[in-house]
Amino acid sequence: MIYIHIPFCRSKCAYCDFLSFADKADNATREVLMADYTQALLAELEAARRGDMGGCVIDTVYIGGGTPTALPASFLCEIIAGARRFRLAPGAEITVEMNPGNISTGSNPLPVAALKAVGVNRLSIGLQAWQDFLLARIQRAHTAGDFMQTFRAARDAGFDNINVDLMFSLPGQTMDMWRESLEGLIALRPEHISAYSLTPAQGTPLWDWLEAGAVTLPDDEADRAMYRDANALLERAGYRRYEISNYALPGRESRHNVNTWKRRPYRGFGLGAHSFEGSAEGGGTRWHNTEDMGKYLHAWKHKLEGGCREDITPLTPAEAMAETLILGLRLTRGVDEEEFRAAFGKNIRDCYGAQVQKHIAGGLLAREKNRLFLTPLGTDLANQVFMAFIAE
Repeated sequence: MIYIHIPFCRSKCAYCDFLSFADKADNATREVLMADYTQALLAELEAARRGDMGGCVIDTVYIGGGTPTALPASFLCEIIAGARRFRLAPGAEITVEMNPGNISTGSNPLPVAALKAVGVNRLSIGLQAWQDFLLARIQRAHTAGDFMQTFRAARDAGFDNINVDLMFSLPGQTMDMWRESLEGLIALRPEHISAYSLTPAQGTPLWDWLEAGAVTLPDDEADRAMYRDANALLERAGYRRYEISNYALPGRESRHNVNTWKRRPYRGFGLGAHSFEGSAEGGGTRWHNTEDMGKYLHAWKHKLEGGCREDITPLTPAEAMAETLILGLRLTRGVDEEEFRAAFGKNIRDCYGAQVQKHIAGGLLAREKNRLFLTPLGTDLANQVFMAFIAE
């Protein structure tokens, strides 16, 4: 798997704590920075292709951010072409994130057809809410009308694999508003829907507004009611929930995300991008690129040996086992106990018997045909279950 990070946005949402930054410089300065970043990213991709990833077969490429389509068309298409120089598996999934209305950049129009032409076969569009006043409240730089225009353009370009992101528990959002968002989106039949609860992050404007009492969020009971409503509405519409927050029409699950939750190796490229390599048996190693733009550009302009990796962390087998459970339990199919034993030479019951039995007795976990998985109550209290394995 390959992940490519584009840290640019046209504006920063009130809740966002991702490694991204909005346009603040004049157009000329901004485009120079974007050009430099593109060249550094291409150098990093090429170094990996000629180096330790030369023999790898890549089955998914995910370009996220930030907002990838904030880049000029020529830059983004160069990056996609750079990723496609790796050995891709037949039918490899190639996803690009985009925001509604974010299909042109200055004098460089980027019709979604251009993405299709360079090999992108999946789009992920951030709608978040159907009501314009809610979008404005969380400082999204688009309207529901912009989303409709973008979605239709994607369909017209031939995209038949589209994810749309929604968020619930927004400031001032009611159950009726949430249902309107779900029903409006269901009517469009995207192949995949991600529905996330808004989680305030320290250091964001939303956090400051909450601290000052300027806005309030729906309480925990309302949050869980919105989540259960999403499960019911989407299931009736033919969407299968395959992960805590992700729903898909049959066969349209995100391969990239499923591979991540199954703890498959991946390589991250770009500012701050994270990577994981190695087998479960050996624990594996995690690291990330520098989050300092100057250091990142310098490293790849001068092709420094080792690039700009930071926090290189070897994982012990015990840490690998805990990660396998925590990530695997996010999937509705849960963790296969035979696969766990084959990977680690140990049974889940031997390593985590007390924790598992406690949460089975409490109704948070269930076991069926060698699979361990979260119950509906366990899904609501997933962090409580996960912490039991972290403590180990």
